[in-house]
Amino acid sequence: MPPVHRGGLHLPMRRVETFFIVIAIAFYAWFLTHYGPRQVLGYVRMAGWGLALTISLETLARVANTLGWRVTIEDYPPRLSFLELFGARIGGEAVDYVTPSAQLGGQFVMAVEVREKLRMPLGLATVVVASLAEAIGQIVFISIALVISLRMIPVAAHLYWAIVGGFALAVALAGGFFFVQMKRPFSHLWRAVARFDIARININENEIRDSAEEADAVLLDFYRRHRVRFVASCLCYAIAWSLGPLEIYILLRLLHQPATVQTALLVESLGLLIERATFLIPGKLVSQEGGKALILGMLGYPPGIGFAVGFLRRIKEMVWVLFGLMALMIHRMGAQQRGDIKGAAPAGRDSVMKMQRAQGEQSL
Repeated sequence: MPPVHRGGLHLPMRRVETFFIVIAIAFYAWFLTHYGPRQVLGYVRMAGWGLALTISLETLARVANTLGWRVTIEDYPPRLSFLELFGARIGGEAVDYVTPSAQLGGQFVMAVEVREKLRMPLGLATVVVASLAEAIGQIVFISIALVISLRMIPVAAHLYWAIVGGFALAVALAGGFFFVQMKRPFSHLWRAVARFDIARININENEIRDSAEEADAVLLDFYRRHRVRFVASCLCYAIAWSLGPLEIYILLRLLHQPATVQTALLVESLGLLIERATFLIPGKLVSQEGGKALILGMLGYPPGIGFAVGFLRRIKEMVWVLFGLMALMIHRMGAQQRGDIKGAAPAGRDSVMKMQRAQGEQSL
């Protein structure tokens, strides 16, 4: 395929991404100009070290996410520690956060990070299954949260059709993702990639094709024989999502605002629906601060509070993005060091043999 076609495929996506980024920057500039950066920074100072509590709370959510991936792996390699799986998970989440990949980029990174101990086909298949379980866990949480909060917060009745539309979109995305998994996605992806000249980058075509076919077989076999594992994975992710309202409650209390469990549940569930509808926007631009400002404003809170809650949550997320990138860097450094050691061993043997030959010649 000529290079012009490949560039043309990426051009519309880049334009859409640029458009969203420009809109996000304009929104932040308008909000800070209208309400003043001093007010927002004042809220951040008010939260103070309490922000460390939400960062620590996120650890529990990330562990639950990792467990959600762990239970999908049937023959778990003994050499693969939970800490390594955790590092791969937060590394993939960091990639998802900063790229408009709809989680596809992060899933690939997770599988690549553990490929030395978990074969690539199994890694790819399990992260895809875990991603669907995460989506279903989110839907379960949103359903429970809305059932609890909608009856107790009258203003939420005005959002009925918006909530229904967002919930239907979340279900449709999860259903579409499952449908794609049933159609041998890795083999189709391989056939699309095979149109490019991959010989130039030293890739074994037969190996990739066999890996794609095996990954598809693992996917189909998993949904046929491991439904209990899938349900367990969904529950792990539902538990992780359920920690979100607790974070909202803590942030509101840190900002000296009235907070109830029902309010926290509604804010978190509606925020997730907004994020699901804008999943192509990298870094949750607009949907994080703007979504919280919109929801909390409709519930009677000052708009600046909603923006501050979203901004404080972004600080927490950026800390975890940093942790994820550090995990990727540590893994790459370890992989390079192991490669250097493996490469040094044959070189060392050659040097010893040369020295022995030289000594033999001198003795003669």
